[in-house]
Amino acid sequence: MRPSVPLNWRATPMPFTFSVDPAELIEERTPQWVLSGIDPAVLDQMSRRIRDLWADGPGGWAHEWSLLAEQAEKDGDALRASGLYGIAKFPVLGNAAHARAYDNHLRTFRQASVGFEVPFERQVIGVRFRGQVAQVPVHLYLPENLPADAPVVLVFSGVDTWKAEVHPTAVATAQMVGARVATVDMAGTGESPVANGPDGEQYIGGVIDWLRRRFPEARRVGTVGFSFAGHWTVKLALLGTVDAAVSIGGLIDTAFSPEAVARLRFGMPGIFGNSLRLDAELSRAELAAAMGPFSLRAQGLLDDWGSDPVPLLYVNGAEDQHIPADDAKPLEARPNTVVRLVPNATHCALQEAQELIPWSLQWLGDRLA
Repeated sequence: MRPSVPLNWRATPMPFTFSVDPAELIEERTPQWVLSGIDPAVLDQMSRRIRDLWADGPGGWAHEWSLLAEQAEKDGDALRASGLYGIAKFPVLGNAAHARAYDNHLRTFRQASVGFEVPFERQVIGVRFRGQVAQVPVHLYLPENLPADAPVVLVFSGVDTWKAEVHPTAVATAQMVGARVATVDMAGTGESPVANGPDGEQYIGGVIDWLRRRFPEARRVGTVGFSFAGHWTVKLALLGTVDAAVSIGGLIDTAFSPEAVARLRFGMPGIFGNSLRLDAELSRAELAAAMGPFSLRAQGLLDDWGSDPVPLLYVNGAEDQHIPADDAKPLEARPNTVVRLVPNATHCALQEAQELIPWSLQWLGDRLA
């Protein structure tokens, strides 16, 4: 089932709500939000204050997080405000309150961009996809004094964490790799005008094609993807679309099995369904049918590595709450591939991100040199 929305759809407060316990959601996302700079005491306070994910008023998720963001704005910290509005819009733009929070998230991010450590541009580019041209917002980080042949790296994230929220990794990539960096929302998320689908790598591939045209002398192009975006970076490597790829918490094969889909928690069934631009949450059977075709094995991409496989780094937590432990096992046999599962860490191994992300970027920089 896919809704009849125009290709150049812009996220609007189309009702799409689903049941999830806000306190459970905060507990599950604590590693991610602590990494982004949120004090654990604030998370504890919000866990007690928020009573409903969708209520538009006191006790509602978007309302309570937006109050913190508004205070950060008053304090003159636009980047912190943007991060807090980013949590306020989480996990999807399911109603007007979350859509307003997202607008404020983008507004304050643009305000903050004048003070970024790396010169920043926002562009809307045309990407041919599914027979039409999609208008795709892209963020660019363009360090000064780079040689013309410096590599280009696309950094992006998954179904509920979007391009402005990978800003720290984008800056780190620009500085550590010595690269021009772009960020974008994967299909079905954020400002993306298209629905998610098993062909979503073609959408990202169109962005990469634009980057190659924008920076024609770049010697190599790499990509870094978190969570569902890590699914796309693995696929881009398998297809040879990029010269090197990093997948942090990407979904590969058994993550799309009916058994894995049946175990999804923390609002993931609704979050994924929203990325398909549906008008209502799917049943578990419908969800399994929708997710199954994303499997890279089902697409025939795990059977033949080719004669010169693109370098690929896969990192995840060994205790991932969303992805089965054996999901990355097929990659262990692939040449030019490193698989690292971090003990006692959950999805994307964010508990160890302060060590893992620089290590991953060092690996990427060596392959793009």
